[in-house]
Amino acid sequence: MSKRPADSSSIAGQIASHRQLDRLAWNLCTDLLLVVFSVISWCAATEARFYDSFDPSLSRELLFDDTAGNFWDILATGVYNVGGHSVSCGGFASVLMFAVCGLGIIQAVVWLIGFLPEYFRAKKMLSPLNKMAVTATELTEAAHQNPYNFDDIESAIGSIDDPMESNVHISTGNRDLKRLENAVNDLLDRMRAAYKSQSRFVSDASHELRTPIAVIKGYADMLARWGKSDEKILDESITAIKNESENMNKLVEQLLFLARGDNGRQPVNMTVFSLSDMIREVHTEAEMIDPDHEYILDIKENININADVSMMKQTARILCDNAKKYTPKGNTITLRVLHNEEGECCFEVQDTGIGIDEKDIPRIFDRFYRSDPARSRETGGTGLGLSIAKWIVERHSGHFEVISYKDIGTRITVCLPAASEVKRLDMPAQSRETVK
Repeated sequence: MSKRPADSSSIAGQIASHRQLDRLAWNLCTDLLLVVFSVISWCAATEARFYDSFDPSLSRELLFDDTAGNFWDILATGVYNVGGHSVSCGGFASVLMFAVCGLGIIQAVVWLIGFLPEYFRAKKMLSPLNKMAVTATELTEAAHQNPYNFDDIESAIGSIDDPMESNVHISTGNRDLKRLENAVNDLLDRMRAAYKSQSRFVSDASHELRTPIAVIKGYADMLARWGKSDEKILDESITAIKNESENMNKLVEQLLFLARGDNGRQPVNMTVFSLSDMIREVHTEAEMIDPDHEYILDIKENININADVSMMKQTARILCDNAKKYTPKGNTITLRVLHNEEGECCFEVQDTGIGIDEKDIPRIFDRFYRSDPARSRETGGTGLGLSIAKWIVERHSGHFEVISYKDIGTRITVCLPAASEVKRLDMPAQSRETVK
């Protein structure tokens, strides 16, 4: 059997005793200094009655008659001799001693009263440590009583052939190990989810890179066959290769951004700035770049936020880019800045496009997800824009709200904390999508 941990009550008593002893020692030193100071002050006042100034050459002595009887009688016989003068100090000595005794009694009562609060305070502080010690001792005793428990769990883990199979879980049949089994099974589930997510990401990235490479290769073969003699094929091939190279470069940059973000190496430079002014800039850029749509700006107040300016502008551009891709030419796209009912700082992009199917809304922020892959290829999308926007917003402790109606339009709102409340997260939280 293992040794039981010391009771927190006894340890708390020791801590309280040590603190109170320190306080008692301090009180005794203070009392001693008070007595010395009082005696010196009385002697100085007495000498001032006979001499104008202090004379260190004078003989001084304090005498008591130790045959007078008890302690208080001896104090009453006190005589202070200075030079050729003698002054009775019995009355002063008795009063001083009474004062010291009274002060000592008061300090003793205070010391005793102060012990209990110190004791209970120390016991409360030690309570969590005591629980941990008791639990550790119980686990140790359980291991000694049945050492085969851990062999059971080790055998169960070792019997797993393929931990990536979704239906594989360990079970020893031992009720004492149930909580440990649940923890291991939960770890297996999370490991499988991470592995599948990583595999899907690598597969999608490979597919996305394969397409522009195939296009470039096709046009390169065309150039090799007919480009020298046909100027039209030459121009067409060069333009196509240039466009696909730009698409591939954009895809690689987005993949690197997300990879740095996942690894915690994407810097975020926080600063307080005007969200309203930033959206005005994005609105002006959108009107210049995209004359095929009508852009409406709706800003009724100036709102400041604490965020990375370039990242927030990138998020707004991503939302505008998505809006124009799925909005017919000539229709309106609205950029808006506002405070929501919770007091959060928000900006939103609302289009009058084709809308999003209700079943697709929860997945629009997934990497490489496209509700209509064919249309995405036509519009030049990589399927990573909203994933990047999601990473940026969640890095700023924000979230999304998405409202979409089929063939009517979509409104995506970015909600951010006020400038004084924003906190950067080490791990992004789950985004929120409102489906309507």
